[in-house]
Amino acid sequence: MTLIPLDEARKIIDSTKFNVSNRGKYVNIFNAVGKIVIEDIIAKKSLPERPLSAMDGYAIRYEDYLKYGKLKIAGKIYPFTSEISELHEGEAYYITTGSPLPINADTVVPIENSRIEGEYVTFKGEVKKGKNIREEGEDIKVNEIILAKGNEITPYHLGILIQQGIFNVKVSDITFSIFANGNEITSYENPEENKIIDSISPIIMKILEKFGNVKYLGVAKDDLNSVIEKITKAIEISDVIISIGGSSVGEKDYVKKAVNKLGEVLFEGVSINIIKRGSVGVIEGKPIIILPGQVISAITSFHEFGLATISKILGVNLKKYIRSYLAEDIYVNHSMDSIYLFNVKGNSAKPLRWGVGLYSELIKANSFAILKRNVLYRKGEEIELQLFL
Repeated sequence: MTLIPLDEARKIIDSTKFNVSNRGKYVNIFNAVGKIVIEDIIAKKSLPERPLSAMDGYAIRYEDYLKYGKLKIAGKIYPFTSEISELHEGEAYYITTGSPLPINADTVVPIENSRIEGEYVTFKGEVKKGKNIREEGEDIKVNEIILAKGNEITPYHLGILIQQGIFNVKVSDITFSIFANGNEITSYENPEENKIIDSISPIIMKILEKFGNVKYLGVAKDDLNSVIEKITKAIEISDVIISIGGSSVGEKDYVKKAVNKLGEVLFEGVSINIIKRGSVGVIEGKPIIILPGQVISAITSFHEFGLATISKILGVNLKKYIRSYLAEDIYVNHSMDSIYLFNVKGNSAKPLRWGVGLYSELIKANSFAILKRNVLYRKGEEIELQLFL
């Protein structure tokens, strides 16, 4: 198997034109939670739309407080008050939390610091100019990006979207098919005894649901015709195909052979340990993401090659990177650069056990990094990591 540098593989993916038409659709925000938006969501208005009182008290002009000390109560303002009042010299308005500030007011004095004297109010304690006011656009400004394309909508976005009157957003709408490979593997839907249950496809499928819909095609046998049959069916019903296992060049590895019969493997693998057997092919203009059959290899290969391919289709960057500091020394004792899993908390990146099939480490991980071979990385050294979706 010919391995190429990772940067070269990335360039190949980025320069390939995929024939995928179903890229996005507008959906109700309640159905968009958990999906990836493919357009920036822009604020239609500022929040608040005008200055508001941050507490119950009296809205005043600070200069009037300094000049008169005692101010005449001109009226009361509540959140439901529709007409905007104007504050004249020497006046104060009683105002409740969330109510629109009268024109000319620049300070709110808390009710507990106020004393009523007939038609007038006086103040005790320190009065500070500009206090207890929520300024226009303090929360969000008009035309500000609420959520950038390529990010996932969460339940926490719903409140601000509703306040903005945004009820439909454009999300990724790609159709995927996924299948595993191997005589020793059995479908998780109808598992056969004495076989290894396909436990990797469900992980990938849940990730793919962020981008659209996923169809599980089961398991292909270690047979060229069986693999071709799975791929052919996937091409008919989906935009993107995911294959797991059978990605090497052994006598029982048929995926790349099948892809080359039906289309083209863009590259056979990369010179990075853990993901070296991952690759991407094209059949009838549709991408097939070829993942290795070990869980860590499959997940990290998907985050490298799968996200690169989907990013190309959607025209957004789906890979999320951070920088953090090593929590302990690591010596990369490998013949090639290698992937390491990490658990990042704050500014500390803790390396996890190295291996291709460690399900327990995958549970702990929230990111991974590519580290250079034969290099000793010291505790406290800054590294770049890619976040898991």
